Amino acid sequence: MSHSENKNDTVLLIEKVRRGEGAAFEQLLKRYEPLLEASVARFGRDELGAPHLDDLRQEATLVFYNAILNYDVENDGVEFGLYAKICIKNGLITATRALRKRIAEQPSDIALEDELLETEEPSARIIEEESLERIDRVIRESLSPLEYRVWCLYAAGKTAREIGACVGRSEKSVSNAIFRIRKKLRALLK
Repeated sequence: MSHSENKNDTVLLIEKVRRGEGAAFEQLLKRYEPLLEASVARFGRDELGAPHLDDLRQEATLVFYNAILNYDVENDGVEFGLYAKICIKNGLITATRALRKRIAEQPSDIALEDELLETEEPSARIIEEESLERIDRVIRESLSPLEYRVWCLYAAGKTAREIGACVGRSEKSVSNAIFRIRKKLRALLK
């Protein structure tokens, strides 16, 4: 298919979507799926991580739909693909900012834990803290310094890829380290 045929085909599909033909939207969505997925992956790589990828994917799809509705088919200066890419990028920037703000406003697990500890007896809290320190000391003594750092990052919810970036190792190396660490810790529990 030549460039002009592809552009004409895209314009026909856009017009069908505007008339409410869902199949045309599905065709356009399938055609531009690599663009949407690449955009979502780019914005999902940061601290938002995997739990928010579905939110970003939905936002990208909505922005893509709005791009179809708002694209000026008469304008020869900007092709639909570029227009959609810009719209998706801007939409994901806005969505990412909103997600970060929402995450920042949520009380952290540490704050909730501190709140729960404050309601307990002071002696129970001291015993709990001593137990946690003892467990941490045993773990620290059982692991190499690198393994301990990997373990702390893993326990904080980081992925192997994120941990690798922090410690300067490959994702595969970190995955192997996590496997060894879990094996060591299981043996300690027995």
